[in-house]
Amino acid sequence: MNVLNNQYSYRKANFSDIDEVMLVIEDGREVLKHQNGGQWQNGYPSKDDLLLDIKNENLYVVTHKDLIVGVLALIEGDIEYPFLETGKWLSDLPFLVMHRCAIKKEYQRNGLGYYLFQIFEEVAKEKGIHSLRIDTHQNNFIMTHILDKCGFINCGTIILKPNKHRLVYEKIIK
Repeated sequence: MNVLNNQYSYRKANFSDIDEVMLVIEDGREVLKHQNGGQWQNGYPSKDDLLLDIKNENLYVVTHKDLIVGVLALIEGDIEYPFLETGKWLSDLPFLVMHRCAIKKEYQRNGLGYYLFQIFEEVAKEKGIHSLRIDTHQNNFIMTHILDKCGFINCGTIILKPNKHRLVYEKIIK
C-alpha cells in the first residue's frame, strides 16, 4: 500500500473490491451524465471490464479509512492510441495510459482528482515509463480542467471503437 498523504492511500485492486469499485464507477457515470457528453452512458465500463483490469493487475483503488473512494486503470500502451485522427503525439516513447478513472460522489470536488494523476505518474516512474497518455470526451470539462492543471498537452483527436471521437493528451515525465 502506498500513502498519498495523511488521508489517502492506494493499492492494486483485488477481486473482493469489485462491489465497491462498481459503486465508485456509478458515481462517475452520474457525473458524466450531467455533462451531456454520452461518455459512460451505455454500460461502459462494465463489471466485466473492471474484473479484467483486476485480473491483468491494471486496476488501482484509492482508499480513505478502508473505504474505496477512487479507481483508475493504468495500462501499458493501447492498441488504438498509435492512430490519431488529428494531431501528433509529443513522443514515440513507451507510454502508460489512464482509463476508467472515477471518484466516489462524497469525495468529488476536494482535490482527489489530482491525487489520481499523482498515482498515474508514480506508477509510470516505478515501471520506468516517461510518457503518460489519456483520452477524454470533449464535454468532460472536469477532466480537461484537471489535465490542463496537471501539465498535460492536448495532442489532437482519436476515434475509438465504435466511432467515438475523443481528445487525446500526453505528458512527458522525468
